[in-house]
Amino acid sequence: MQIKKIIRLYWPLVFVALIFLSAWPLFGRGYIPSHDGEYNIIRFMEFYRMLQSGVLFPKWAPTVNSGYGLPVFIFFYPLPNYVGALFHVIGASFVDSVKLTLAFGYIGALFFCFLWLRKLFSSQVAYISTIIGAFIPYWFVEIYVRGTVPEVIALLFVFLSLYAIESRVVWLIPLSVAGIILSHNILGLIFIPIMFLYAIIQKKYGLFWIFLGIGLASYFWLPALVEQKYVIGLNTVSFKDHFSELYELFIPSWGTELSATGRMGSKVSFQIGIIPIVVIVLSGILLITKKVIQYRKLVCGSLVLLICALCMCLSFTKPFWSAIPLLSNIQYPWRLLVVLIPVIPLLTASILSVYTKKWIWGVFLVFSVILTFSYTRPAVYEMRNDEYYLTRPNFTDGTVSMGNSFSTIWSPWKKERANSKIEITNGKLSHGFEVDTYLRKKFSIESDGDASVGLPISYYPGWSVTVDGVSVPINYTSDGTIRFTVSPGSHKVDVFFTSTPLRMFSSALSICSLFLTIIMWKRLQGRKIV
Repeated sequence: MQIKKIIRLYWPLVFVALIFLSAWPLFGRGYIPSHDGEYNIIRFMEFYRMLQSGVLFPKWAPTVNSGYGLPVFIFFYPLPNYVGALFHVIGASFVDSVKLTLAFGYIGALFFCFLWLRKLFSSQVAYISTIIGAFIPYWFVEIYVRGTVPEVIALLFVFLSLYAIESRVVWLIPLSVAGIILSHNILGLIFIPIMFLYAIIQKKYGLFWIFLGIGLASYFWLPALVEQKYVIGLNTVSFKDHFSELYELFIPSWGTELSATGRMGSKVSFQIGIIPIVVIVLSGILLITKKVIQYRKLVCGSLVLLICALCMCLSFTKPFWSAIPLLSNIQYPWRLLVVLIPVIPLLTASILSVYTKKWIWGVFLVFSVILTFSYTRPAVYEMRNDEYYLTRPNFTDGTVSMGNSFSTIWSPWKKERANSKIEITNGKLSHGFEVDTYLRKKFSIESDGDASVGLPISYYPGWSVTVDGVSVPINYTSDGTIRFTVSPGSHKVDVFFTSTPLRMFSSALSICSLFLTIIMWKRLQGRKIV
């Protein structure tokens, strides 16, 4: 009996040990500089400021752009920021919150990957396949080279969606699908069609619930889609500069430079990985030779999807990228390597379910870890804390974007901070600010003639001004900030950020989707879902 218990615990212990070993640098001292990691620190800080001030669904980042603020969270995925804020609330610094959020996303994704595969295959096959999936090189590109917190969190919800669809937990499908979009809208663009494809092959009932998930996330994606005409710098990347070479997919390499710079071995790695290549080839052979293989349609569809994704990473597909404007939003063609992360564990499980000899399983497992383990150790550790970033204007006064390119169409990046909170020409403040928060300024003003009032706040739709309760127009054409005119006399002024009709409609759509999810789930309770 004791031996059986030990055998039963063996694979779970190996699973936990290897996954935590690969994620261990995220729990250690020092920060790991990466392509996007430091932007995430500042975004976490800004998001937490807004939550702390009582704003539950932040849209505005008040202290970036040299204190003029920007609508960062209308466009940059909110969900990872909630996770980071939670870690900060329980005592982690913002620097550590970034690392812990990466660890949470990676470990959580693998946990749900196991649960998903366990619905399709045996527990042992699910454990081994998930471990092999955990050591796909692109995982460590995401975590230790690019530092893409939102993409890692989005992958957690990808696996949660697959598990929810396969296990028929219908209420979880829309929540997890919304989680993908709210974590990273570009990965949402990649994976939502894949979720539809998976549901068509496996569980057609899931199609309706996936649509509900898109509706749940509409409070974010709809304003982001429509209001991008009001900003610049959302997409400064030309896909034409970021195709990988065929040999880069197959030859192992590792580097930390950007994809458009350097040579193989110094720039970010595009390799598929040796074991994933073996898995892809064996899966193809099994399908061609018509060997007994579980879920043949699913495996065939996954293999075709993966081959198409890998081909789209190469420059010969440039005409497709040029002909389909939506593809340019993916920015980096090599970003489609992310499809490896859910597909390789599935293909691996299908192979191991055919080759049941334990030594074959051991070979796959050992070599997947040995060949990739060095990638789990970052090239650089820096002893940086929150103070390091809070005391450097190049971080605090930027726009949390590459090259400080993100801004409104009415004003470029404000490189210099304003000298005061308010500018008044031909008038004065009566008693200072009655209300002085990030999203609201209330004050009284006295003037003998028409007074010109200016606030060091970047104008964006949603900012409004009332004088004695009457709305007045904002003049934002001169320098992109909030400016308005007050008539002679004593007046009460209220400047505040509020929802636009579009944002209110989007929020209503999300609320309706939530209620419909609850109603449909209640109606289905007790019924068998096919």
